Amino acid sequence: MKVFASVHDALPIIGRTVRPMLSSMRRALIGCVTLAAISAFAQAEVAGNPPPPVASESKPIGEYWAARLRYGIAYRSGGQQDSGPGLTYSGVTPNDLALLGWAWLGYAGAHVQVQREGFALFDNQGGGSASVTNGGLLRFAIQAAGRLPLGPLRLEPYVGYAFHQLPTFRGGDGTGSTLTPAFGAATRHGLLVAARLLLELGPVAIEARGEVPIALATQVPGAARAASNGYAVGGGVRVQVANLGKLHVGALLDGQYVVDNVVGKDMSGADVVASQQSVVRGGLSLDLQWRELPPVAGALGGIIVRVLDVDTNQPLPGADVTVTAGGEERPLTPDANGALALRGLSPGPFSVRASADGYLPFESAGAVSAGSDVPIEVKLKREPPRVGAIAVAVKEIESQKVLAGVSVTVGDSTVKTNDKGVARFEGLKPGPVSMTLELPGYQKGEEAASVVASKTTDVAVTLVPVKKKIPATITGAVRSTKGGTAIAAELEVPQAKIKTRADEKGAFSFRVDAGTYTVKISAPGYITQTKDVTVKDGDQAIFNVDLYPK
Repeated sequence: MKVFASVHDALPIIGRTVRPMLSSMRRALIGCVTLAAISAFAQAEVAGNPPPPVASESKPIGEYWAARLRYGIAYRSGGQQDSGPGLTYSGVTPNDLALLGWAWLGYAGAHVQVQREGFALFDNQGGGSASVTNGGLLRFAIQAAGRLPLGPLRLEPYVGYAFHQLPTFRGGDGTGSTLTPAFGAATRHGLLVAARLLLELGPVAIEARGEVPIALATQVPGAARAASNGYAVGGGVRVQVANLGKLHVGALLDGQYVVDNVVGKDMSGADVVASQQSVVRGGLSLDLQWRELPPVAGALGGIIVRVLDVDTNQPLPGADVTVTAGGEERPLTPDANGALALRGLSPGPFSVRASADGYLPFESAGAVSAGSDVPIEVKLKREPPRVGAIAVAVKEIESQKVLAGVSVTVGDSTVKTNDKGVARFEGLKPGPVSMTLELPGYQKGEEAASVVASKTTDVAVTLVPVKKKIPATITGAVRSTKGGTAIAAELEVPQAKIKTRADEKGAFSFRVDAGTYTVKISAPGYITQTKDVTVKDGDQAIFNVDLYPK
């Protein structure tokens, strides 16, 4: 930084700095445009005719979006006139960062750019480098964009909103004097009109660009009113580094020359601050583009097809392949690697249909590109086995309540019904099947059903409960025919395997299932007797026996 005694000392230095830079940048811009014109003329002369027409398409360039990340340095010079001594400055500013983006839809699109650079002011008088003040400057723009092919050139006009911060200084004591300057950026809101001219020469592209801000509102710290103007011109050379499919990666070396002027006035209209700056920027960018170059009219392309098993990724050489392109169907047979090639096709859409024994047919589609072979893989899936399923729903015959835990057997498989009373069997061959159903407390069930391929057959089955058996009770007494004396006789029921003895009162009791039984009664000194008794479930039978003495 250098502080001058008057404004007249600052202006000559600013003029001597700005004029050579502006002249140099103007010559560079004219050189870029001249080079583009010469290159276009040379291409036409070599062919003896105008360049071949490009096949028309909805997107004239084939570029869908682009992004640019830039890092560079800036050489800045400028000065300010104010109520104080004024100042001039010059020097290199590092960390000049910018991010630019484009998005395209046909001939129209959008453009966004964000730039941020640091600003620091040092006092270099007397060989020192004391820091005076510092800050940051932001530039932002969002614009509607268009693109117009002009033979080998491409013109892109832009118009939209821009926000710019410009360096101004105020006194550290809050006055407008720069005796002790403090950084206080002016802000400009404006309409930014810009254009970019591109020339692509194979892997190398040359661009020239310029922009003019039309200030809509300018604010300067300490000023009641303000105005600003300026412009920027620049250019660069982009070199293609790699192509990752549709993603094109490049490196861009560029430069730019920027001029900004700001005037702040007080309420009476007198100038409070008059700031001027010029910036020469240089930087290196990583440039990404997502694009498809349109085919040249008349150029032919080809298709390379591979037919594979989708699960094993193994080739299917025995497949039947039909390629439809240009309205013509071409039946083809893949080689041992499941591959085939078809060339000499006009650019445009195509479809590939393939089938093989034991596989489901499949069809894929794409587009033939001029001057290249389009690879396409057709993956076939094996036909699923022709099987069906059955769903067996089991209920109780009387109450119709669902029965869980029923063992349902179909062939060699046994499945228990779930809490909804349903058992499912998958993967069954089509045809009739028989099933058995078992559940404790219920009679065994049997049912038949028919399995249908690719469908689930619903089968409803009911089970009959097994009736509970209530034993019958036989009671009685054994007495003597002589005097009715009680006899402690022995009683035997062979069918029920029961042997019991009457008590001292001759009483006995035993339980048997429903049925007819033979009861044998014997006692020492008495004639043995046998009697038949028939009882039902739950009967209470009384059975008295009189024995005769021997």
